[in-house]
Amino acid sequence: MTGKVFHLFAVTILAIACWLSASLLWGSQGPERLIVWAIVAWLFVSALAWAARKMSAKVWIYAGLLNLAGLFLPASILVRVFPARLSLPFESPMAITLLLILSMALVTAALLLSSGLNLSRERRNADALEGGGPQAQRKHVGKAALFALALGSLLLAKAFHNLYWFMVWDTTNDPLGYLWLAVPVPAVLCSSVVLFVVLPGRTKLAGFLYLLLIPALIAISAHAQGVDFRQLTEERAERASQAIEAYYAREGRYPQDLRQLTPWYVLSLPGPVIIYGQDWCYDGGKDYYRLGYVYRKHWSDPRLSGRIYRMKGVPDLHHVCEEEVAAIQERFPNYPYEYSIDGG
Repeated sequence: MTGKVFHLFAVTILAIACWLSASLLWGSQGPERLIVWAIVAWLFVSALAWAARKMSAKVWIYAGLLNLAGLFLPASILVRVFPARLSLPFESPMAITLLLILSMALVTAALLLSSGLNLSRERRNADALEGGGPQAQRKHVGKAALFALALGSLLLAKAFHNLYWFMVWDTTNDPLGYLWLAVPVPAVLCSSVVLFVVLPGRTKLAGFLYLLLIPALIAISAHAQGVDFRQLTEERAERASQAIEAYYAREGRYPQDLRQLTPWYVLSLPGPVIIYGQDWCYDGGKDYYRLGYVYRKHWSDPRLSGRIYRMKGVPDLHHVCEEEVAAIQERFPNYPYEYSIDGG
């Protein structure tokens, strides 16, 4: 009886959280909508609990691997697939897709945790019984449990990493800040309820512990919102410049293209953090190079500037970042472009 009461209480809290989140995202929902959200929350939690009980750990491992692949998918691909307006991120299918993949990872990680704990219990029970099955089979169960728990932990780590950079990029536009948590927080609440419902005995504690992810999400969001993205871009530009100079010291000439710095360019030289999806502006030859990036003074200022971070031996001062600006204007038409030189 106590479990059923807690189940009802937890789903009610989840319904209220979903109702509040919907009110934040789409405007006032009205008290009558709370009943609708309660039904939706109940159905969703019940369906997940049924799936957690009935489906094998192998299903959740495959789901976790698929979800992990989605988290590692370069967001630049989604930028090209789903063009976004800089000033209205909630109208961006790209942003919503990233957030849903992240939130689904939080749910999948909980189901992997449930599978891993259940497999571990099966292994302990089998070891406790004389003749509890072939040793090879017990080892297989133990390895599956360990893999499920490790995959769930990796999913959580990558989801937190993605959320951090999601929030950093949010600061470069008209930031919505903590409003973005309106989807991940209910996902954690839902996962906690499912863990409490499906796990037996003392392992139900995992459901309560999973709730600690909510303050973790808030802390990560707060830290990301405190990042100065312009300073971060300068730091990244300095790293790129050092890599170019190292190439010159090694090869006796400057690279004609930054791709010549691979594989280290891809692994250690991320792009500017000013306008989402852009790359460095680079012009190089045997005895000269120029490194810059597209810049704007404020998220509401549509004027784009080509900013030079560092240059050496450049024969002339023709416009910089023309290709990058063209790519940005293709995604965001009608952006004017002004040329300016900063650095040198």
